[in-house]
Amino acid sequence: VETMQFEPNMIVYDACKTIRERIGANPAQGQDWGLFLADEDPKKGMWLENGCTLEYYLLKPGDILEYKKKMQLLRVKMMDGSLKTILVDDSHTVDQLVKAVCKRIG
Repeated sequence: VETMQFEPNMIVYDACKTIRERIGANPAQGQDWGLFLADEDPKKGMWLENGCTLEYYLLKPGDILEYKKKMQLLRVKMMDGSLKTILVDDSHTVDQLVKAVCKRIG
């Protein structure tokens, strides 16, 4: 865990780029990673949109942002009992995820 400070008017995309450069990550993998504002309740939290500034989210001193991979494997149990595994973007809304899953599994 490393602590970094950013200006409030910095765009989330630029903050992610700065983090990638600092940790020496492959720039090509940038689309798969993002900033996640965690909550004490593990069921809550939110992904920060790349086009918004950090101040848009009304972050307070001490808030913890996690730089983590957005792409996750999702296992879907089909009506016939079989399991299909697909890669989904965890930062999408439920509506977007349902459409992506339906599109991929037919």
